[in-house]
Amino acid sequence: MSRYYIAVTYDVCEHNNLFEAMSEYHLDLSIDLYKQVREFAKMDVAPVIKVFESVTRDLKELRLYKEYKFKEYECSCNQ
Repeated sequence: MSRYYIAVTYDVCEHNNLFEAMSEYHLDLSIDLYKQVREFAKMDVAPVIKVFESVTRDLKELRLYKEYKFKEYECSCNQ
């Protein structure tokens, strides 16, 4: 059974109660997953990226596969 993966970047600010999806990216499983996710985080300045998987090509039935956090992109507005 084939599996399909997408990464969703999130903008997060705990001080302002913000947790907002920004962009979706299709993942290429022939490339290291972490390298791809790290590049998406850098492009969107996203502190959180969630990777979802689906068994359908249309990505109708998604389930959380893995979550990544990048401290270097966390909001520092409360400091």
